[in-house]
Amino acid sequence: MAAKKYQVFVSSTFRDLVDERQDTIRNILDLNHIPAGMELFPAADVEQLEYIKKVIDECDYYLLIVGGRYGSLDAAGVSFTEREYDYAVTTGKFVIAFVHGEPEAISVKNSDIKPELATALKAFRDKVMNGRLVRAWKDRQDLQLVVLKSLMHAFSAHPQIGWIRGDTAANEQVLEQSNKALQENVELREQLAKLTTQQQPAFENIADLDDVVQIRYRTRYSSSRGGSYTDRTTTLKWRQIFLPLAAELTTSRTDGVIFNAVKLAMKEVPDEYAPYDMNGMDSAKIKAQFIALGLITAFVSKTTSGGYAEFLSLTAKGRTVYMGDIVVRKATPT
Repeated sequence: MAAKKYQVFVSSTFRDLVDERQDTIRNILDLNHIPAGMELFPAADVEQLEYIKKVIDECDYYLLIVGGRYGSLDAAGVSFTEREYDYAVTTGKFVIAFVHGEPEAISVKNSDIKPELATALKAFRDKVMNGRLVRAWKDRQDLQLVVLKSLMHAFSAHPQIGWIRGDTAANEQVLEQSNKALQENVELREQLAKLTTQQQPAFENIADLDDVVQIRYRTRYSSSRGGSYTDRTTTLKWRQIFLPLAAELTTSRTDGVIFNAVKLAMKEVPDEYAPYDMNGMDSAKIKAQFIALGLITAFVSKTTSGGYAEFLSLTAKGRTVYMGDIVVRKATPT
């Protein structure tokens, strides 16, 4: 069978884990796979983060190393490493995480001394360790041993799409896999067609896209005394939320895209504050509203990690509404 190569995104803070990152990248190369990471884009800013997200999208696995530093912060006081991790989880990427098991033993030069950064790092560690298998490490040698074992296990037990050279001759096994994938794609399209053509339940006096809705969200503020959150509200039209959401749903996504759509809508207004997160009930309300309007549909499907999750997708009506709003029309003659 043609050799499949996987692309692995290596995420961590940079200066304190230079050697550990290089070891990890070398291990990936030694296994005949493709590493990717922030070495390609050392600047840490919002514009660069958007480009990094595209690279993460193209990777098969997301590998995270957490040491004694929280990392460079964005305007909202969240580290770019945590932003990368949150995006990988939201998009259903297969995550392999390694968290230092003895943070108190890390040297001072490689640790965050400021209380607010130490607090943020602890919260990030807790987030990573909650709900997934995480490997602990103590030193550089120990880390590379568990990295190597974990990568080999992930490639074997949780194979992803991967890459195969275009000039590699397709053998029977490759053709069989391709046919199976095509059949599954046909079945999924049939299921989606049934969902999109189902009669939407009728609701009286339902708000339309030009009505407004109040969204509750939080901002996060970091200071020398630690991080703090402030509850806030903003008012948006349903259409302002739907358009960025529809742009994200050109392919099926998990409901984390709802928060992304609200952030983009607030940025376009523009809102005075950048949201750190939003009220969960409001996120559920937005999803229910657009389903009731027949603009999106929700369905359960298999994730790349082998589990199941709910995905959102545009309906035919949703695509029509979206295209009607964004298409550029000729200027009216004066």
